[in-house]
This record gives sequence, structure tokens and C-alpha cells, in this order.
Amino acid sequence: MKVKLEVSEETKQKLSGMASEAALSVDKLAEVLLNAFVDGDGKIFVGKWAEGPGIRLLPDWPRFSCGVIKIKKEEMK
Repeated sequence: MKVKLEVSEETKQKLSGMASEAALSVDKLAEVLLNAFVDGDGKIFVGKWAEGPGIRLLPDWPRFSCGVIKIKKEEMK
């Protein structure tokens, strides 16, 4: 499934730097990070935002590291 993600320019620049250091595209880095969150049973808690209007969103990464993520050379696109 192909998904289009919109991020701020600042986030895009930071992700670009991280992806470059890992010799990955920004898309591949985002894919790997999102998969690790889901595969590691990450959770998202949502609640009312008293100062609103809007909601509060709290991403909860697994308590323990997801370990090393291995990416084959042919997957590095």
C-alpha cells in the first residue's frame, strides 16, 4: 500500500539527514520506523485537550528497544 505523508519542512530536513547517514531514502526510513513502531506493539493514546479545540495524542513506544532492524541491500531504496 502506498501512503502519502505530509510533514513540516523542519521534520523533512531532520529525516533527510538521518536517512542520508543510513544511506536510505527518506521514504524507506519512514517505512522502517513506522513498521518498527507497529511490529513492536507501539500504542497511541488519545484524549480531550482542555485548552483545545482539538485532541491530545501520546505515542507510546514499546518500553524495550525493538532491537536491530536489518535491511537487505536490495531493499535500500
